[in-house]
Amino acid sequence: MLGSGSAGACNVVRVGEGCARTSLEQAIHEACTQAGFSPQKITNTCAGIAGATRPQMISVTRRLLSNIVSGKIEVVGDMEIAFEAAFGTGPGVIVNSGTGSFAFGRNAQGKAARAGGWGYAISDEGSGHWIGVAAIRAAMGARDRGEKSSLLKDLIDALGVSTVEDLTERANAVPPPDFAALFPVVLSAAMVPRLQSAANAGDSIANQVLEQAGKELAKLAETVIHRLFAQDEPVHVATHGGVLTSSEEVRNSFSGHLRSLYPHASYTAAALDPAFGALRRARRDYVTERSTIGV
Repeated sequence: MLGSGSAGACNVVRVGEGCARTSLEQAIHEACTQAGFSPQKITNTCAGIAGATRPQMISVTRRLLSNIVSGKIEVVGDMEIAFEAAFGTGPGVIVNSGTGSFAFGRNAQGKAARAGGWGYAISDEGSGHWIGVAAIRAAMGARDRGEKSSLLKDLIDALGVSTVEDLTERANAVPPPDFAALFPVVLSAAMVPRLQSAANAGDSIANQVLEQAGKELAKLAETVIHRLFAQDEPVHVATHGGVLTSSEEVRNSFSGHLRSLYPHASYTAAALDPAFGALRRARRDYVTERSTIGV
Protein backbone atom coordinates (compact mmCIF):
# COMPACT_ATOMS: atom_id res chain seq x y z
CA MET A 1 0.00 0.00 0.00
CA LEU A 2 1.57 3.29 -1.12
CA GLY A 3 -0.61 5.69 0.84
CA SER A 4 -3.54 5.80 3.21
CA GLY A 5 -6.06 8.40 4.29
CA SER A 6 -8.79 8.75 6.85
CA ALA A 7 -11.74 11.07 7.38
CA GLY A 8 -15.19 11.15 8.95
CA ALA A 9 -18.15 8.88 8.30
CA CYS A 10 -19.16 8.33 4.68
CA ASN A 11 -22.33 6.26 5.08
CA VAL A 12 -24.86 8.22 3.05
CA VAL A 13 -27.82 6.99 5.08
CA ARG A 14 -26.32 8.16 8.36
CA VAL A 15 -24.59 11.41 7.41
CA GLY A 16 -26.15 12.49 4.09
CA GLU A 17 -24.59 12.95 0.66
CA GLY A 18 -22.79 16.20 1.48
CA CYS A 19 -20.90 14.85 4.48
CA ALA A 20 -20.23 11.55 2.72
CA ARG A 21 -18.75 13.31 -0.30
CA THR A 22 -16.52 15.49 1.91
CA SER A 23 -15.25 12.49 3.85
CA LEU A 24 -14.51 10.51 0.69
CA GLU A 25 -12.68 13.44 -0.87
CA GLN A 26 -10.55 14.02 2.22
CA ALA A 27 -9.58 10.36 2.64
CA ILE A 28 -8.80 9.81 -1.05
CA HIS A 29 -6.79 13.01 -1.44
CA GLU A 30 -4.78 12.23 1.70
CA ALA A 31 -3.96 8.75 0.41
CA CYS A 32 -3.07 10.06 -3.04
CA THR A 33 -0.88 12.81 -1.59
CA GLN A 34 1.10 10.24 0.37
CA ALA A 35 1.43 8.07 -2.71
CA GLY A 36 2.31 10.99 -4.99
CA PHE A 37 -0.52 10.09 -7.29
CA SER A 38 -3.49 12.02 -8.73
CA PRO A 39 -7.00 10.70 -8.02
CA GLN A 40 -7.78 11.25 -11.69
CA LYS A 41 -5.14 8.65 -12.64
CA ILE A 42 -6.76 5.88 -10.61
CA THR A 43 -8.02 3.15 -12.93
CA ASN A 44 -9.66 0.72 -10.47
CA THR A 45 -11.46 1.56 -7.22
CA CYS A 46 -13.11 -0.80 -4.75
CA ALA A 47 -15.19 0.76 -1.97
CA GLY A 48 -16.53 -1.31 0.92
CA ILE A 49 -19.42 0.30 2.75
CA ALA A 50 -22.13 -0.72 5.19
CA GLY A 51 -25.52 -1.16 3.53
CA ALA A 52 -24.12 -1.97 0.10
CA THR A 53 -26.75 -4.66 -0.38
CA ARG A 54 -29.15 -1.83 -1.29
CA PRO A 55 -28.98 -0.84 -4.99
CA GLN A 56 -29.67 2.80 -4.14
CA MET A 57 -26.74 2.93 -1.73
CA ILE A 58 -24.45 1.42 -4.36
CA SER A 59 -25.63 3.90 -6.99
CA VAL A 60 -25.18 6.97 -4.78
CA THR A 61 -21.74 5.92 -3.54
CA ARG A 62 -20.54 5.15 -7.07
CA ARG A 63 -21.79 8.55 -8.25
CA LEU A 64 -19.97 10.34 -5.43
CA LEU A 65 -16.75 8.47 -6.14
CA SER A 66 -17.00 9.13 -9.89
CA ASN A 67 -16.58 12.84 -9.15
CA ILE A 68 -13.31 12.14 -7.33
CA VAL A 69 -11.57 9.26 -9.16
CA SER A 70 -11.44 7.92 -12.69
CA GLY A 71 -11.78 4.43 -14.09
CA LYS A 72 -13.80 1.45 -12.92
CA ILE A 73 -15.59 1.75 -9.56
CA GLU A 74 -16.85 -1.26 -7.61
CA VAL A 75 -18.98 -0.76 -4.49
CA VAL A 76 -19.34 -3.79 -2.21
CA GLY A 77 -20.33 -4.46 1.38
CA ASP A 78 -17.91 -3.75 4.21
CA MET A 79 -18.15 -7.43 5.11
CA GLU A 80 -16.75 -8.40 1.71
CA ILE A 81 -13.58 -6.35 2.00
CA ALA A 82 -13.02 -7.57 5.57
CA PHE A 83 -13.34 -11.12 4.26
CA GLU A 84 -10.96 -10.31 1.41
CA ALA A 85 -8.36 -9.05 3.88
CA ALA A 86 -8.60 -12.29 5.86
CA PHE A 87 -8.97 -14.95 3.18
CA GLY A 88 -8.49 -13.45 -0.28
CA THR A 89 -10.24 -15.76 -2.74
CA GLY A 90 -10.23 -18.72 -0.35
CA PRO A 91 -12.95 -20.11 1.93
CA GLY A 92 -13.61 -19.05 5.51
CA VAL A 93 -15.82 -17.02 7.83
CA ILE A 94 -15.24 -13.50 9.14
CA VAL A 95 -17.01 -12.12 12.21
CA ASN A 96 -17.02 -8.37 12.75
CA SER A 97 -18.00 -6.50 15.89
CA GLY A 98 -17.68 -2.74 15.97
CA THR A 99 -20.56 -0.32 16.30
CA GLY A 100 -22.59 -3.04 14.58
CA SER A 101 -21.89 -6.72 13.93
CA PHE A 102 -22.15 -9.38 11.25
CA ALA A 103 -20.75 -12.72 10.11
CA PHE A 104 -19.88 -13.36 6.47
CA GLY A 105 -18.49 -16.45 4.83
CA ARG A 106 -17.66 -18.16 1.57
CA ASN A 107 -16.99 -21.82 0.85
CA ALA A 108 -14.66 -23.50 -1.64
CA GLN A 109 -17.42 -23.57 -4.24
CA GLY A 110 -17.77 -19.79 -4.10
CA LYS A 111 -21.12 -19.73 -2.34
CA ALA A 112 -21.45 -16.86 0.17
CA ALA A 113 -23.74 -16.26 3.15
CA ARG A 114 -24.15 -13.70 5.92
CA ALA A 115 -25.79 -13.45 9.31
CA GLY A 116 -26.61 -10.36 11.34
CA GLY A 117 -25.75 -6.81 10.40
CA TRP A 118 -29.36 -5.77 9.89
CA GLY A 119 -29.15 -2.64 12.02
CA TYR A 120 -29.14 -1.93 15.74
CA ALA A 121 -32.95 -1.89 16.12
CA ILE A 122 -33.37 -5.53 15.09
CA SER A 123 -29.90 -7.07 14.93
CA ASP A 124 -26.18 -6.33 15.57
CA GLU A 125 -25.89 -8.83 18.43
CA GLY A 126 -22.59 -8.64 20.30
CA SER A 127 -21.73 -5.23 18.85
CA GLY A 128 -20.66 -2.07 20.66
CA HIS A 129 -24.22 -0.77 20.42
CA TRP A 130 -25.61 -4.07 21.73
CA ILE A 131 -23.14 -4.04 24.64
CA GLY A 132 -24.14 -0.49 25.62
CA VAL A 133 -27.84 -1.35 25.68
CA ALA A 134 -27.25 -4.69 27.42
CA ALA A 135 -25.13 -3.01 30.09
CA ILE A 136 -27.87 -0.50 30.95
CA ARG A 137 -30.48 -3.27 30.97
CA ALA A 138 -28.36 -5.50 33.22
CA ALA A 139 -27.40 -2.70 35.61
CA MET A 140 -31.02 -1.60 35.96
CA GLY A 141 -32.09 -5.20 36.51
CA ALA A 142 -29.52 -5.56 39.30
CA ARG A 143 -30.85 -2.38 40.88
CA ASP A 144 -34.39 -3.77 40.75
CA ARG A 145 -33.16 -6.84 42.63
CA GLY A 146 -31.52 -4.68 45.27
CA GLU A 147 -28.00 -5.54 44.13
CA LYS A 148 -25.21 -2.99 44.04
CA SER A 149 -23.00 -2.41 41.02
CA SER A 150 -20.59 0.41 40.31
CA LEU A 151 -21.40 -0.08 36.62
CA LEU A 152 -24.71 1.76 37.01
CA LYS A 153 -22.96 4.86 38.35
CA ASP A 154 -20.36 4.63 35.58
CA LEU A 155 -23.13 4.56 32.96
CA ILE A 156 -24.93 7.50 34.56
CA ASP A 157 -21.71 9.52 34.47
CA ALA A 158 -20.94 8.53 30.87
CA LEU A 159 -24.36 9.69 29.68
CA GLY A 160 -23.93 13.01 31.41
CA VAL A 161 -26.91 12.65 33.73
CA SER A 162 -27.27 12.69 37.52
CA THR A 163 -29.90 10.14 38.56
CA VAL A 164 -31.35 6.79 37.55
CA GLU A 165 -34.51 8.59 36.44
CA ASP A 166 -32.45 10.85 34.18
CA LEU A 167 -30.68 7.77 32.82
CA THR A 168 -33.91 6.06 31.81
CA GLU A 169 -35.19 9.24 30.19
CA ARG A 170 -31.95 9.68 28.24
CA ALA A 171 -31.82 6.03 27.18
CA ASN A 172 -35.38 6.18 25.84
CA ALA A 173 -35.01 9.54 24.11
CA VAL A 174 -35.63 10.08 20.40
CA PRO A 175 -33.10 10.18 18.87
CA PRO A 176 -31.40 7.73 21.22
CA PRO A 177 -27.90 8.28 22.66
CA ASP A 178 -24.83 6.70 21.10
CA PHE A 179 -25.00 3.41 22.98
CA ALA A 180 -21.84 2.14 21.26
CA ALA A 181 -19.92 4.93 23.03
CA LEU A 182 -20.67 3.12 26.31
CA PHE A 183 -18.56 0.11 25.33
CA PRO A 184 -15.33 1.56 26.83
CA VAL A 185 -17.24 2.20 30.07
CA VAL A 186 -18.31 -1.45 30.25
CA LEU A 187 -14.81 -2.60 29.32
CA SER A 188 -13.27 -0.46 32.06
CA ALA A 189 -15.78 -1.66 34.65
CA ALA A 190 -14.95 -5.28 33.81
CA MET A 191 -11.22 -4.71 34.18
CA VAL A 192 -11.05 -2.63 37.38
CA PRO A 193 -10.70 -4.70 40.56
CA ARG A 194 -13.70 -4.26 42.88
CA LEU A 195 -12.83 -6.65 45.71
CA GLN A 196 -9.65 -6.83 47.79
CA SER A 197 -10.01 -10.60 47.97
CA ALA A 198 -10.10 -10.97 44.20
CA ALA A 199 -7.49 -8.70 42.64
CA ASN A 200 -8.42 -9.70 39.09
CA ALA A 201 -12.18 -9.52 39.52
CA GLY A 202 -14.05 -6.69 37.84
CA ASP A 203 -17.67 -5.65 38.04
CA SER A 204 -19.55 -8.93 37.63
CA ILE A 205 -22.37 -7.38 35.60
CA ALA A 206 -19.94 -5.85 33.10
CA ASN A 207 -18.14 -9.19 32.76
CA GLN A 208 -21.42 -11.00 32.18
CA VAL A 209 -22.37 -8.56 29.42
CA LEU A 210 -19.02 -9.02 27.65
CA GLU A 211 -19.22 -12.79 28.01
CA GLN A 212 -22.70 -12.78 26.47
CA ALA A 213 -21.47 -10.56 23.63
CA GLY A 214 -18.88 -13.18 22.72
CA LYS A 215 -21.54 -15.88 22.82
CA GLU A 216 -23.81 -13.90 20.49
CA LEU A 217 -20.98 -13.42 18.00
CA ALA A 218 -20.18 -17.14 18.09
CA LYS A 219 -23.81 -17.87 17.24
CA LEU A 220 -23.54 -15.62 14.19
CA ALA A 221 -20.47 -17.55 13.05
CA GLU A 222 -22.23 -20.87 13.60
CA THR A 223 -25.20 -19.76 11.49
CA VAL A 224 -22.94 -18.98 8.53
CA ILE A 225 -20.87 -22.14 8.96
CA HIS A 226 -23.91 -24.41 8.86
CA ARG A 227 -25.20 -22.69 5.73
CA LEU A 228 -21.95 -23.07 3.80
CA PHE A 229 -19.92 -26.03 5.05
CA ALA A 230 -20.51 -29.75 5.39
CA GLN A 231 -20.83 -31.29 8.82
CA ASP A 232 -17.40 -31.80 10.44
CA GLU A 233 -15.67 -29.86 7.63
CA PRO A 234 -12.74 -27.79 8.94
CA VAL A 235 -13.46 -24.05 8.80
CA HIS A 236 -11.15 -21.11 9.38
CA VAL A 237 -12.72 -18.19 11.27
CA ALA A 238 -11.25 -14.69 11.55
CA THR A 239 -12.49 -11.66 13.48
CA HIS A 240 -12.37 -7.92 13.07
CA GLY A 241 -13.73 -4.81 14.77
CA GLY A 242 -13.09 -2.61 17.78
CA VAL A 243 -15.03 -4.75 20.25
CA LEU A 244 -13.09 -7.94 19.53
CA THR A 245 -9.80 -6.08 19.23
CA SER A 246 -10.24 -4.25 22.55
CA SER A 247 -11.79 -6.90 24.78
CA GLU A 248 -9.99 -10.09 25.75
CA GLU A 249 -13.16 -11.10 27.60
CA VAL A 250 -15.21 -10.97 24.39
CA ARG A 251 -12.51 -12.78 22.39
CA ASN A 252 -12.18 -15.58 24.94
CA SER A 253 -15.94 -15.97 25.19
CA PHE A 254 -16.25 -16.02 21.40
CA SER A 255 -13.51 -18.60 21.03
CA GLY A 256 -14.90 -20.86 23.74
CA HIS A 257 -18.48 -20.77 22.53
CA LEU A 258 -17.38 -21.23 18.90
CA ARG A 259 -15.49 -24.42 19.81
CA SER A 260 -18.55 -25.63 21.69
CA LEU A 261 -20.93 -24.88 18.82
CA TYR A 262 -18.62 -26.10 16.04
CA PRO A 263 -15.55 -28.03 17.24
CA HIS A 264 -14.00 -28.15 13.74
CA ALA A 265 -13.60 -24.37 13.54
CA SER A 266 -10.12 -22.87 13.91
CA TYR A 267 -10.08 -19.28 15.14
CA THR A 268 -7.50 -16.65 14.16
CA ALA A 269 -7.45 -13.46 16.20
CA ALA A 270 -4.89 -11.65 14.02
CA ALA A 271 -5.51 -7.96 13.27
CA LEU A 272 -7.08 -7.23 9.89
CA ASP A 273 -7.21 -4.10 7.74
CA PRO A 274 -10.35 -4.04 5.54
CA ALA A 275 -8.79 -1.26 3.46
CA PHE A 276 -6.15 -3.77 2.40
CA GLY A 277 -8.96 -6.11 1.36
CA ALA A 278 -10.46 -3.40 -0.86
CA LEU A 279 -7.04 -2.69 -2.35
CA ARG A 280 -6.36 -6.35 -3.03
CA ARG A 281 -9.76 -6.74 -4.68
CA ALA A 282 -9.21 -3.69 -6.91
CA ARG A 283 -5.73 -4.88 -7.84
CA ARG A 284 -7.00 -8.35 -8.68
CA ASP A 285 -9.58 -6.91 -11.09
CA TYR A 286 -6.85 -4.73 -12.61
CA VAL A 287 -4.58 -7.71 -13.22
CA THR A 288 -7.49 -9.69 -14.69
CA GLU A 289 -8.34 -6.87 -17.08
CA ARG A 290 -4.70 -6.53 -18.23
CA SER A 291 -4.48 -10.27 -18.81
CA THR A 292 -7.74 -10.29 -20.78
CA ILE A 293 -6.59 -7.65 -23.24
CA GLY A 294 -3.09 -9.18 -23.53
CA VAL A 295 -1.10 -6.40 -21.88
